[in-house]
Amino acid sequence: MKKEEGLYRTLSTVEPPKGLYEAVMARIDTARRRAAQMRAGLFGMVALLSGALLVPALEYTMSQLYASGFYDYLSLILSDHSLVLTYWREFGLSLIESLPSLALLLLLPTVVALVWSLARLIKNVRSGFKYAI
Repeated sequence: MKKEEGLYRTLSTVEPPKGLYEAVMARIDTARRRAAQMRAGLFGMVALLSGALLVPALEYTMSQLYASGFYDYLSLILSDHSLVLTYWREFGLSLIESLPSLALLLLLPTVVALVWSLARLIKNVRSGFKYAI
């Protein structure tokens, strides 16, 4: 017990160097900014890749929409309202059936990846380059 009390007295008299807290906090802030900059670079590359993949996926989806007859059914809404209102269930099922599911299955994850990576990119750019001069 006396040995522990002597150690406690010795440690209580030792003062940390001045500016140690500020130096530690500055290092932590630098590490956080560097990590945010690395994440911003990664999310920027994901956004660039998904943006580049969006163009062919969109072109493929549009060509499949034309080939499947989806636009023909969709134009029927503008040309003949009474027919659509009368047979709305059959029309709705025909419209859903003519959707090119594979093309939409390729397009949807590309759009989601682009939006997700852009949101994360903006967040990390704000925190990573906040104090950069």
